[in-house]
Amino acid sequence: MNTDKYKQYLNPEQISGVVHEKNNLAKILATQEKIQSNSCKTIAFSSPIITYNKTGIIFPNTINIIQGKKGVHKSRLTEIFCGLMLQRDITQSSHRFLGMKRNAMQKPVVLYVDTERNINDQFPYAIQKIKLLSGYSIEDKPENLDYISLIDIPRSERFDTLNEYIKRFRTRYEIYNLFIVFDVVTDCVENFNDVRESLRLVGMLNETINTYNVTFLCVIHENPSAGNDKGRGHLGTELNNKASQVIQIGFEDNQGNDTDLIRLKFLHSRNTKRLDPIYVQYSEESKGLVLASNDFINEKLAMKKNKAQIADIQNWLTDNLKEPKSKKELIVMITEAFDCGSRIVEDRLKELDDKGFIERFTVEKSAHYKLIIPF
Repeated sequence: MNTDKYKQYLNPEQISGVVHEKNNLAKILATQEKIQSNSCKTIAFSSPIITYNKTGIIFPNTINIIQGKKGVHKSRLTEIFCGLMLQRDITQSSHRFLGMKRNAMQKPVVLYVDTERNINDQFPYAIQKIKLLSGYSIEDKPENLDYISLIDIPRSERFDTLNEYIKRFRTRYEIYNLFIVFDVVTDCVENFNDVRESLRLVGMLNETINTYNVTFLCVIHENPSAGNDKGRGHLGTELNNKASQVIQIGFEDNQGNDTDLIRLKFLHSRNTKRLDPIYVQYSEESKGLVLASNDFINEKLAMKKNKAQIADIQNWLTDNLKEPKSKKELIVMITEAFDCGSRIVEDRLKELDDKGFIERFTVEKSAHYKLIIPF
């Protein structure tokens, strides 16, 4: 951004002071001029990079999240996104990519940043799977696939190292659409609960997507506590606030136990309507995720619906919810009474809340429920 024309607005102290401080006003004025210019003409929104059923999932110059509990195949889902971005034959079936399609007009380059897997077999195997998904052989070295591991870099040095590499990566591929993956993003800073470190990383992501042709996909673990659908730490909160798309992956629950049916749930979609869930399962044959058949989906969901039916929960609440109770306390009581899982109870409470039978409210940042029908 050219800020020279605005230097007249800077006082002598700013001109002779620290560079980033003296340029702030000039940057704001230059940005103001750009916004004013764009606001006076028809806005042409960017086409999505990836779609599902003709609805955009991931758009250029955005921050996107894949989140889930430990062991729910977050990295395998990430490999599918990367394979799709690198897809050699755009006309091939989208089935291997869970029905998702890539914009044929895009010329993407993928950078995969890994922080967890060992560099002897685990991470190389993941790169092999990405190459096979996209139509290459494992011996190929695609020019538009780049990857690094931070596993040997001390946590206190990872942010600066990563920032330095991304600058190098941008310069090398500046004419392309860059798709950068962090798996997992909380390992890219020393302390994901530290406010300053979190804001520093999120600030870098925001500056990058607003200045360069870059899109980020951040993989993050959810908090381990039941019913908590938020990425870990302060970093998870900040990323969620800035993300254009948040995709949650997790096992469907039945009677307190995880089934082998996996649900991709779109928790937040800034640019489009929120999509219905996509149901998948792990395939031992392909060593990856595949779309679940309708029969398999119906079988697993029917098992879930037969447990703790809504009418029974409603009757129980009429007898037992004489006084408001915290959500946490209520879930424990209902799971014990009906011998079912907490996820089923949460679904039932949400349904009864939507129906107007109970009301959810907050006391000291804790969710509570009360009946809203006369006793």
